[in-house]
Amino acid sequence: MQSVEFHAAPIEAVFPQSCGRVVNFRAGEVTMAPDTPDAVPGNGQYHFLTRVQPHRDRLTLIIEWPQRNTTDLQGFYYPGNRNFAEVLPQICFLSGDLRKWRRIEDAHGTPRGVRLELEPCDEPVYVGVGLPYAAERLVELLDFLRARDEDCAVRPIGFSRKGRALHGILYPPERPERCRGLFVVQAYQHHSEWAGLYALDALARGLADGSVDRGDFAWALIPCLNVDALAGGWREDLMYTATGEEDKCGNFNRDWLAFGYPEVQAAARFYREAAAGRPLLHALDFHMGWHSPESSGGALSVFVEGTVAAEAAERERAFAQRFFECVPIESYAWPVTRPDRPNFASWVWREFGALAQTVEVSRFMAFDAQRQACPISRPYFESLGPLAAQALRAFHED
Repeated sequence: MQSVEFHAAPIEAVFPQSCGRVVNFRAGEVTMAPDTPDAVPGNGQYHFLTRVQPHRDRLTLIIEWPQRNTTDLQGFYYPGNRNFAEVLPQICFLSGDLRKWRRIEDAHGTPRGVRLELEPCDEPVYVGVGLPYAAERLVELLDFLRARDEDCAVRPIGFSRKGRALHGILYPPERPERCRGLFVVQAYQHHSEWAGLYALDALARGLADGSVDRGDFAWALIPCLNVDALAGGWREDLMYTATGEEDKCGNFNRDWLAFGYPEVQAAARFYREAAAGRPLLHALDFHMGWHSPESSGGALSVFVEGTVAAEAAERERAFAQRFFECVPIESYAWPVTRPDRPNFASWVWREFGALAQTVEVSRFMAFDAQRQACPISRPYFESLGPLAAQALRAFHED
């Protein structure tokens, strides 16, 4: 029988995608905090991930959450984004492989964060705030889709600032001669907004294996736009690691006007090529929302009143109603989009004259089939992709 090496201070805070630092350690108790940059506020802009080594005795892990509310960085101030520590006990999870997660039931709120009681273990385990999507899962998804090349085309569409390949996925309509147009869905412009990766993972597999009906539409997907942040955590994300005056913001979702980053340039080329010869009908962009006692952070963006023609605004609101009928998130039509904004949704409107909307998913609250609030889970986030596709297809078929 293989011997197990137990550790006196069983916390490993440095590994790919890690996001935790040790603040204090004493026998049986470790205090940690998200290892995140000082310049970014908002409390919910961070996540936490650490690895716990084998240990003989019950271990107390205290996570202290940042409470920063001001910033000098353009585009990073989110007023009303209250202390995320209030909801931490709902969303602490344990995993042995970064794939299957179970909620830590013995989690207790503290004035500054959360206190977790971890049982002894003889294998390493991960502790996460939320449900981080492992970089290896994206590789597995692309391999699965490549094996079904009769159903979809997977190809590299460009490279990130760090030289990692970006991939686009194109699905032909079931009856090409009757193609009504193109749908675009993308995710993970921002570090730690992992709900969209789960949603697009399930959507991409479903469109390939037939469990999600494509209808008479083509589909173009980019599951992960910010591949550096997925692989390397915030330390490799331009949102947090500006390298010069031109990168002082680094926010991919604010770069669809200037096209300063190769990731955004590659995505724009991919969508233009996918839309050649057929109309782009609608685009969805998955994000994760804000945090306050008054809101779960779930929303679907719509145009600010009076910024586009009434007919387009009415059509977008009608889709929002259909979306909320199909997709269990908080039914808030968020009036934030303007045609001149530098974000993805506004770029699609300018480029293609098509509706494009941001899907904000709550980090701490899910909704069941009866629209009752319930704890988040991986199956919940995975369900959002196929249901969003159902809403797109149903609305445009009507």
